[in-house]
Amino acid sequence: MKEKIIQTALKICEKQGYESFSMRKLAAKLNLDPMAVYHYFRNKEELTKAMVEQIFNRFQEEIVVSERSPRTNLKKVLIAYWNLFVEYPGMSLFLVKNSHEGFPSVISLNEKLQNIFLKSFPESDVNIILNVIIDFIHGNALASASLFSKVKNNETKIISNQKEFESSLSYLLDQFSKK
Repeated sequence: MKEKIIQTALKICEKQGYESFSMRKLAAKLNLDPMAVYHYFRNKEELTKAMVEQIFNRFQEEIVVSERSPRTNLKKVLIAYWNLFVEYPGMSLFLVKNSHEGFPSVISLNEKLQNIFLKSFPESDVNIILNVIIDFIHGNALASASLFSKVKNNETKIISNQKEFESSLSYLLDQFSKK
């Protein structure tokens, strides 16, 4: 039941936004008494943490990093990260507005990204690069998600926008290489 609650909460957040999400709406969608949800999660914050953890843990399981080419790995992981936030724009917006400090899976992913960035840009300030790239990804994914919601043929538009994103990402990474 916990899994069903998390999945339903994610769907509600993606359709209506995190700000309008409530435990009462969730219970109604699940055809449960509102207090039944509190049997599994003490409050909205605990449920939110479970949603973020599930998304980021799944993401980290899906990404594969090899030791051969740090730059290729970096680009592959960042494109997958963009896709994650295109799929879950509400969660992206939530993380932009809130500190990620309380989410172990987000911290773990940031540490993995820092290690990949260190290998790709050993002479640079990795924290600055990471922050710029992450902000770029969040902004681009949020803009893309907003655009996709207004277009009938989403799949074609997503592929087209992903190519534009990849091109912009390559350009941005090249700028960091020049320093």
